[in-house]
Amino acid sequence: MNDKNLEVEVTEESTTEVITLRDPDGEIFDQDSLEGDTEVAFEILGRYEDDIATGEYELVALESRGSDDPIDSTTITLDAECTITDVFWAAENPDMDWEKRSSAWDAHAAIIIENKGTIPSLLTELEWAGAPVAHLQSKDAQSYYHEVRLPPGETTVYSEGPVYRTQNSIQSLDCSEYDTEPMTVTAVTQVGPDPSYTQQIEYGGEQSCELAIVESSTDGGEN
Repeated sequence: MNDKNLEVEVTEESTTEVITLRDPDGEIFDQDSLEGDTEVAFEILGRYEDDIATGEYELVALESRGSDDPIDSTTITLDAECTITDVFWAAENPDMDWEKRSSAWDAHAAIIIENKGTIPSLLTELEWAGAPVAHLQSKDAQSYYHEVRLPPGETTVYSEGPVYRTQNSIQSLDCSEYDTEPMTVTAVTQVGPDPSYTQQIEYGGEQSCELAIVESSTDGGEN
């Protein structure tokens, strides 16, 4: 499996001419001819806009497209299992790779997403419920859209906006209206459940709004 394709290789001695990939329901997901080669590739990520079915897939080797008798077959698990393991605030982590040309760069956030699955997923949106910037705009949540591939392993994603912002050119957040409030970020992914992560943010200060992260926890993903 590479960045987006499932690659299948047969031996040079094999009489296989066609490889069929069947989904967990037994339906043909894709089929390709070797055409004298020993390798075919099936596009897994980016083929559809919506989620693909995850689970046990079957690879079937055939002598021809019309053949009913497989030469060989094997099952593989295609799944993406993403978890948000940490969320960083730029003001507390200035040495990370922030885009510092923005005047509000220190209000941005970065998240670490770990994919323990066997195939990549695609991050399409980060929703920040209860974020300071959402309170500033009198909203329940603030969303930013992304297009970031999440291969197996860890990926760092930087927010597209100032999540921890408490003031802009028009107004400032009145922190006296808040005590300790939860902020939950949910990663909307193309494949697999949508993971989330919650920080408890303490609001304080009199002349200006002061924030402090007092607790953090990762939450289970939702389909």
